[in-house]
Amino acid sequence: MVGKMIQFASGGNYIRESALQNVDNIDSAAQFKDIPDSFIDILPKEYPLVITLQKFLIMLDGTIGNSFFEKFLDARELSNWEVGKAPIFLRNFIRTREVNYEKFCSSYWPQFNDKLTKKLDSSRVFTEIMSHIKGGFKSGVSCDGRLNEEDYINLSECRFSTLSRDERQIVYEIFKCYEKRKGRNSEFDMADLVIDLHGRFQNERYEGDIMDFIYIDEVQDLTLRQIALFKYVCKNVSEGFVFCGDTAQTIARGIDFRFEDIRSLFYSQFALESKCKANDGKKGKAQLYNNFQLSQNFRTHDGVLRVAQSVIDLLHHFFPSFVDVLCAETSLIYGEAPILLEPEEGVNAIATIFEFLSKPEEGDDQATYEFGAEQVILVRDNQARNEILKHVGKQALVLTILECKGLEFQDVLLYKFFGSSPSKSQWRVVYEYMKQQGLLESSWQSPSFKHEIHNVLCSELKQLYVAITRTRQRLWICENEEEYSKPMFDYWKKMSLVQVKKLDDSLVRSMQVASSLREWKSRGYELLRQRNYVMAMRCFERANDTYGKKLAEALGLREDADCLQGFNPERASAWRQAAAIFDSIGKAEEAADCFYMSKEYEKAAS
Repeated sequence: MVGKMIQFASGGNYIRESALQNVDNIDSAAQFKDIPDSFIDILPKEYPLVITLQKFLIMLDGTIGNSFFEKFLDARELSNWEVGKAPIFLRNFIRTREVNYEKFCSSYWPQFNDKLTKKLDSSRVFTEIMSHIKGGFKSGVSCDGRLNEEDYINLSECRFSTLSRDERQIVYEIFKCYEKRKGRNSEFDMADLVIDLHGRFQNERYEGDIMDFIYIDEVQDLTLRQIALFKYVCKNVSEGFVFCGDTAQTIARGIDFRFEDIRSLFYSQFALESKCKANDGKKGKAQLYNNFQLSQNFRTHDGVLRVAQSVIDLLHHFFPSFVDVLCAETSLIYGEAPILLEPEEGVNAIATIFEFLSKPEEGDDQATYEFGAEQVILVRDNQARNEILKHVGKQALVLTILECKGLEFQDVLLYKFFGSSPSKSQWRVVYEYMKQQGLLESSWQSPSFKHEIHNVLCSELKQLYVAITRTRQRLWICENEEEYSKPMFDYWKKMSLVQVKKLDDSLVRSMQVASSLREWKSRGYELLRQRNYVMAMRCFERANDTYGKKLAEALGLREDADCLQGFNPERASAWRQAAAIFDSIGKAEEAADCFYMSKEYEKAAS
């Protein structure tokens, strides 16, 4: 997305081939290495400034007071910081010491007491910590920027949290364990930096550039405390801010979001505060602006949009406090209704599809059939992916729903979403909604909605919405077992939103679409920018792109090392392997960084 906006700001037009441009700036931090890590030294030619949230935070950190990161550095690192190597060390430090969801899940979650974690999902806990305990603007926030235990536990279950009071008690215990372990490891999370910045702005003078206008895209991926930082660099409260995003796509790890929350935040932290300063400390009325909805969709056809809207309708009905009420999206593009695939009873649908594709057609022994670069199989998580890769091999791209956020494909096969759902039989509550809408007889037996039982459906419906809206043309939905998918399938059938087709040879043949080497290369670099290195490597293999494959392999090894803790042979080996591959493709700076991290200082300096 940043690449698209940079090109647009420079006067260019974005097309898919732009994914092939600036291939050497894959690392999001390296992409902005020519922009200073401060708002004091920006040249006029750099405007309009198009940067990521991480770069914005780093620039604030370099502008006001002492850097948040200096306190983590040892003597060697501090000396290099002071002699002008700060940008390089900062990139390496953030990469290796930041606790993101992946590191939280792999390095922290297994260390917590099983009695605390056995009934909770790591993603839900991470979201509660980052969005509510450390990332919100609610009463009860202590001087260190964190919501105290009593006020967190007492959050309204139907407004701020889908967890019960008892579950929030457990979350806070995990949070306290997490903070202690993070401190011992000399690591940080992005919320720590944000809290530190707010503290500095309260006590020190900001002398960096002041912006006239700020446009924040994908705002649903930011916490309220992150959003509040923008008030310090733009005083044009009346017309200087545009917040753009999709409230139904809040599936980013660590984020809970509604536009109504931003309106409330903007009123209290931006508009009212600005009005108060203008009136010499006296509070006055502040203007609050309405939402403007972009309701016409130009990339997806009406058949897909109608199914997506049916999911939004369920969110509005069951979880009105967790999603904004907006008009239904429309499209002038006509397209066929999504297809529910019906395999024969007891047959593995994915195995059937790719067995068909591996068989040449009669009279054409040389033909091979596979999914192309504009097609994807979407699954719930890595476990589901590993399961179907046994059948798919390298014949198709397989992504999780979280990984596909921000990507688009011509065709999407959503596989076993309901069968792998933690909600299982809770989907039957959809029948209650159908009765209320007159889609079922009132005598139909269905469970009543109870927030404490069905709360996980909020996240499930949002994930389903994201998966559905990844396609521009064709959507296939396939389940091996009918039990858990039946409520939603019945709902869609009653609404006449889907087609039902038997999974046979002719249908499978019609599904596959071949791609050119250039299309595979383009998709590879797109996935590289999403840090999906394994699938990027597969794309580069299909594109016969040796450089791209090695780049993806090196970046993947470096990330594997970064996610480990302490200094050990496994971590050092991964850095060394990454360094050797970087060196072989002429990326000397990245190679030197990895040699340095593996403590091979002579090689790093050579």
